Amino acid sequence: MPNTERMRETMIQNGIPEEIMAQFVFPAPNCSVEDTIGLIGQMDRLLTKEQCMSIMEEEGCTKTGEPDKKHRAFGRRYKRKTVEERIALMGKKLRTDHKAPCHINPDGTLSVHWGFGREEGRYDCVCGELMELSEQIDVSRTYCGCCAGHIRHHYQNSLGVKLRLKDIVSSPLDSSGKKRCEILFEIL
Repeated sequence: MPNTERMRETMIQNGIPEEIMAQFVFPAPNCSVEDTIGLIGQMDRLLTKEQCMSIMEEEGCTKTGEPDKKHRAFGRRYKRKTVEERIALMGKKLRTDHKAPCHINPDGTLSVHWGFGREEGRYDCVCGELMELSEQIDVSRTYCGCCAGHIRHHYQNSLGVKLRLKDIVSSPLDSSGKKRCEILFEIL
């Protein structure tokens, strides 16, 4: 789940004007997922899409520990390979659950596809916090930027490139499970 305190700090670091910051009602630390969803809604109303993506790319859970070690080791082992070669090797050689299928698009961007398949043609959100909700509620794709931050962190280490979150193209949350997450990154 996105860290609301860190999000506030990132907004300030990204130069969000004081008059905009004053309009936010930030939830208390360790707030509920519903409160975080409310903060994301405020971001969608008060900030541009680019500002939202810039803030959310800094989020992400599980950036340390075993997943981080495995992605860093993979990146070191294959540092002489091209990005395309590393992508091909990830599916075969990277032994972690913290990876998702990806490919380079014709325009040079990177698409990462993530989602748990419940049954053929049906996907569930990978966010543990959202899976715990007792009822289906509307969740903005901006919230998915937290997972994008997780992927960005690990894929920068695995692929040996800097990434910038460009867009959350699709999500199981707003497609009734018909689409898995597609997260679009610019390769810098």
